Amino acid sequence: MTVRMQVRNVDLTDIVHDYLKEYLITPLPKEKLDQTLQLLISEIRQSGFIQERITLGDEFYWDTLREQLIYKDQIITLTKKERELVKLFMSDIQRDFPYSMILIRLWGETSPIKQDSLKTLIKQLRKKLPVNIIKNIFGYGYTIDLSHINETFK
Repeated sequence: MTVRMQVRNVDLTDIVHDYLKEYLITPLPKEKLDQTLQLLISEIRQSGFIQERITLGDEFYWDTLREQLIYKDQIITLTKKERELVKLFMSDIQRDFPYSMILIRLWGETSPIKQDSLKTLIKQLRKKLPVNIIKNIFGYGYTIDLSHINETFK
């Protein structure tokens, strides 16, 4: 007799979502909900699944939890659009982002007018950074370039 096992890919987020949904359907005291959420957050942080900071250089990093750029323990003040742009870049630091994707993510559409707004946004953001990490890919978009950053901070 041959036994066949069928293995399928399981998305753990679906399981967690379903479990939490069932758990939260019953009346739950606010204190118990807060405790449960804090426990989950703590376990996720300890697992290393969520990276709390992305190091960009010596004393220069992106705080993923607070969505802040930090340089020498000082917060770099960002506008809402600058923060959205940095968050997008930090979502995959080794990726090249096409103009169209950035425009859709930040403004919800692509147009020549919005491309000018993007160029202005990039220019303003570069002025705030201690070192220019935003690289233009001619005719395509932008990427984050950390290859020269260690020499800059010496």
